[in-house]
Amino acid sequence: MQPTRWTASVAALALTASLAGALAGTASAAQPDPVPPRQSKAERAVAAADAAVRSGLDTLVNSPRQQYERRQVTPWVKDLYSVAYERSYRGLPVVGGDAVVLADGEGRVRALQSASATVIDVATTPDVDAKAAEASSRRELEKVDKVESSRLVVRLKDDKPVLAWETVLTGRSRTAPSRLHVFVDARTGKVVDRYDDVVAGTGNSKWNGPNPLTIDTTASGGTYSLRDPNRPGLSCADYSSGTVFSKSSDSWGTGNPTSKETGCVDLMFAAQKQWDMLSQWLGRNGVSGNGRSFPGKVGLSDLNAYWDGSSVTIGRNSANEWIAGVDVVAHEYGHAIDSNTPGGTSGQEAGLGEATGDIFGALTEAYVNEPSPYDTPDYTVGEVINLQGRGPIRNMYDPPAVNNDPACYSSAIPGTEVHKAAGPLNHWFYLLAEGTNPGGGKPNSSTCNQTALTGVGVQNAGKIFYGGMLLKTSSMSYKKYRTATLSSAKSLDATCNLFNKTKAAWDAISVPAQSGDPTCTPSGQNDFSLSLNPASGTVQQGGSVTTTVATSTTSGSAQQVTLTATGLPAGVTASFNPATVQSGQSSTLTLSASSNAAPGASTVTVKGQGASLAHTVDYALNVGGTQPDPTAPDISVANVQAHLAQFGTIASQNGGNRRAGSAGYTQSLAYVKGKLQAAGYTVTEQACTSCTYPSNNLIADWPGGPADKTVMFGAHLDGVSAGPGINDNGSGSATLLENALVLAQKNPTMTQHVRFAWWTDEEQGLNGSKFYVNQLTSAQRATIKGYYNFDMVGSTNGGYFINNVNSTTAAPLKAYWTSLNLAPEENTEGQGRSDDYSFQQAGIPTSGYAAGASARKTSAQASKWGGTAGAAYDSCYHSSCDTTSNISATVLDRSADGVAYAIWKTAVGGGTPASDFSIATSPAAGSANPGDGVTSTVNTATVSGSPQTVALSVTGAPSGVTATVSPASVQSGQSATLSVQVAAGTPAGTHTLTVTGTGSVSHSTTYTLTVGGGGGTCTPAQVVANGGFESGSAPWSTTSGVITNQSGQAPHGGSYMAWLNGWGSSRTDTASQSLTLPAGCASGRLSFYLHIDTDENENVAYDTFTVSVGGQTLATLSNLDAGSGYTLKSYDVSQFAGQTVVLQFKGVEDQSLQTSFVVDDVTLQTS
Repeated sequence: MQPTRWTASVAALALTASLAGALAGTASAAQPDPVPPRQSKAERAVAAADAAVRSGLDTLVNSPRQQYERRQVTPWVKDLYSVAYERSYRGLPVVGGDAVVLADGEGRVRALQSASATVIDVATTPDVDAKAAEASSRRELEKVDKVESSRLVVRLKDDKPVLAWETVLTGRSRTAPSRLHVFVDARTGKVVDRYDDVVAGTGNSKWNGPNPLTIDTTASGGTYSLRDPNRPGLSCADYSSGTVFSKSSDSWGTGNPTSKETGCVDLMFAAQKQWDMLSQWLGRNGVSGNGRSFPGKVGLSDLNAYWDGSSVTIGRNSANEWIAGVDVVAHEYGHAIDSNTPGGTSGQEAGLGEATGDIFGALTEAYVNEPSPYDTPDYTVGEVINLQGRGPIRNMYDPPAVNNDPACYSSAIPGTEVHKAAGPLNHWFYLLAEGTNPGGGKPNSSTCNQTALTGVGVQNAGKIFYGGMLLKTSSMSYKKYRTATLSSAKSLDATCNLFNKTKAAWDAISVPAQSGDPTCTPSGQNDFSLSLNPASGTVQQGGSVTTTVATSTTSGSAQQVTLTATGLPAGVTASFNPATVQSGQSSTLTLSASSNAAPGASTVTVKGQGASLAHTVDYALNVGGTQPDPTAPDISVANVQAHLAQFGTIASQNGGNRRAGSAGYTQSLAYVKGKLQAAGYTVTEQACTSCTYPSNNLIADWPGGPADKTVMFGAHLDGVSAGPGINDNGSGSATLLENALVLAQKNPTMTQHVRFAWWTDEEQGLNGSKFYVNQLTSAQRATIKGYYNFDMVGSTNGGYFINNVNSTTAAPLKAYWTSLNLAPEENTEGQGRSDDYSFQQAGIPTSGYAAGASARKTSAQASKWGGTAGAAYDSCYHSSCDTTSNISATVLDRSADGVAYAIWKTAVGGGTPASDFSIATSPAAGSANPGDGVTSTVNTATVSGSPQTVALSVTGAPSGVTATVSPASVQSGQSATLSVQVAAGTPAGTHTLTVTGTGSVSHSTTYTLTVGGGGGTCTPAQVVANGGFESGSAPWSTTSGVITNQSGQAPHGGSYMAWLNGWGSSRTDTASQSLTLPAGCASGRLSFYLHIDTDENENVAYDTFTVSVGGQTLATLSNLDAGSGYTLKSYDVSQFAGQTVVLQFKGVEDQSLQTSFVVDDVTLQTS
């Protein structure tokens, strides 16, 4: 539970929140619920990718014990987004099981690639411990400086899963630094795999020119340094000392190639030009993909240069000259790009990493386009720096010309030395970019199949290859790159010209066609996609369950799709109604279990066969045994105590605590997550970006029950740094975990949907639960019918306290404890101090159990409950003695059984469940100009009982808008079309339409319609007043001292700026302005310059900065984003067209070490 020392802050928060709630309540009495924000293109793409993953589309895997978690979203060109996922099995990471989906801003899946489609089934208990695996791993590296980490994983390679220990070692091999990953079989102790992360102002330059070169440097207090103010993370240091070069003038280097400073000039110039190329040619935001680069160092004594996973190091050539030529520097940062795109570099086939570096070197040379005698664009590698005195080290148009490297792919490549094995991919890139006979002084290049090719140009070739990288997975191969780049080319060019030339280039280097290769026709191949809603479910023996199989036309024309199902367990049959649909329509899949169907989990594969292409999706089916007992089970307190013992062990191994953001917290979360996944829950980690200690909430959904009737049960998983936090709040977390596992074991009929949650950062101010609630839309909040919180439920001198004890929500909790003659009381000590408060402030009914913290038991309480009057309920509250000895088994047992009683009373039914359905629109938002229309699919699904007839209607259309649903009724599991027509002259604006389905029960969903200006009613305007802060404070509203011209920080332009925070003490600063965005304008973009300066020195987001419009957070940054100089920030705010909103900048600083957030030159341009 949150400590009492926060009481004043909580009280202030409560006052503010109560006032906001009162205002919201007043408004809601006269106005409809707030309109949900329109989905952005990125949100639509991510939603489509997530749906594909949930359904196990094509080579993706949907299995009860395996899950994908979204880890990275990378924007690309033409509104395409690469969405990368990591796979887990029973809570263990699957190394080699990752996947990536390419989706567009319209919500269509364009391509996907999976590292492996293997369904894993291995034991997860190791016979070899971590120490023994570490000893075996150490023998793989010449010199070990440090064991960086060790974790239990499933290593999936060549479609063969192995339970393994992954140990990461740092040190040196015989020739270079090393960061080596070693995988040791956890059953046999043998090494099964390994890979290494290390792959080997103005300035006067040696290799670039003409001099003097212009490079971006940082000035501070009369000192200049080789830190890039515009490309965060990029700097150049002396390798020997690690110190970034600095001096009193901004003139760098001498042109002498043996000078380290000159070498740094070359490195900074090349790295800055590569950054610009990535942005302008490939649409990538920096080397990392999220606006950051990496530091460089010059001075390595080896004849080499390398990327070590976090920095680039430049060595010398045989003449002792530093080798920071454009192609060398861009090659090494190319390795960084490879590491920071989906799949990383784990398990790559020989040659791919080196060729990737060469390709980025060639692209950067072409972008810079230096004249001779400098590093001209020539498709050779290292020719200017002359590493060993023999000219280039690789030749892309003629690989055999250097070291007799291979030009053609063969079965020998996987076993070839990595630099030589780069030959075929380098050759492919040249043929794709320039062809066989390009002319213009460029060299000819032969093919392995004696064909003549014409190129697409180096920029287009770069886009195609980079697009392939955005579909990259671990264990990448030449053959997988063929499939990935063909998908990339097809997505870039509907005429198929790029596709055909990409295919011809692969054929020309002898990489054969693959079964997963896409096809392309100039008019756009007829293709479709499949999805399931829901993608999992439970059926009892003798019963049935349904799901909706939705199809959509993704390219070309609609086609007939025939549906079949395989992988059915014994005693289960499948039927489709209808069995054949036109793409764009839906079918209902009914899975019926006989009375003796085999119980257990299985994966049913649904296949859609079109005219020439087929796609599959997976349904995770759980067959229950005999009809479960509808009465609440007895929860084993011994099992709850076993979970507490595990939390205690985790704390003892990680500094004695499980504080949010710490290793102890992370391992606690992993323990809970693994148990839940093994039991069949859908588990997600939610990153809390606004938490004091950034870390993850854990959310677990049990399949079944109507999604619009959800009951939540939550507990905070974190503790304080003073001790292991076993009662506070291991007790609540363990109680919930055992209840969740028993629910899965019993597998009863669900009348409501049950969701469990384990919160982070509660001890710092309820931050985890607050973040979760704030991310919910009003519609999502409405589906949560009650939230139950459990905090400190095993206190040794405990009482029996219930939050809101006399409320309807508290009734089942109170009924159970009353049945034990406990006479529970109101939890006055815990009011506003635990995570139920976050839900309460959002208008969601709450209750929960608590056994008491530091308050003292009264004589009356001791008389009826036992224990010691005048003593604290928990004498070890927030102390080092909060261990497994600090638990009352009796109080804990009564709490755990009461939770089970509440679950069964609120969400479990007996016998045959009542028929019920769900309803949703897809997409849930759209826009149309006057005179135009828009459509959406209304999907229904049977969530319990039997399918039923559902009558559909739509309300909420404003004047000038007509909305209809056709057909007007469907069988649950089928779909209908919502058609919206906007009449000419209809005013611009955003409206919420409500679609209602009525059967034996009624459910509603919403569709957000945005009426545009119809093209001619928008007068482009910049709507921020005094954005440069030069005209006093008006019309800005700020905290004291924010708008200033103080000398401690420099403005971006003019003399004034908005300087938030920088006090080095606890403080919140704001600057806000009310803006009106013209209704007729379709586009709005907020831009401003931001400089973040900090004295914080830990990798923790202690101080935060948020920018919001209309109450919606656009971005959250922190001291971790600090850098030299200003960075331009820009955000799309088109969704607020026609609205008057408040733009707010907010900085929150903790109690020590200053962070300054300096804002200047703010604009919001509409068009």
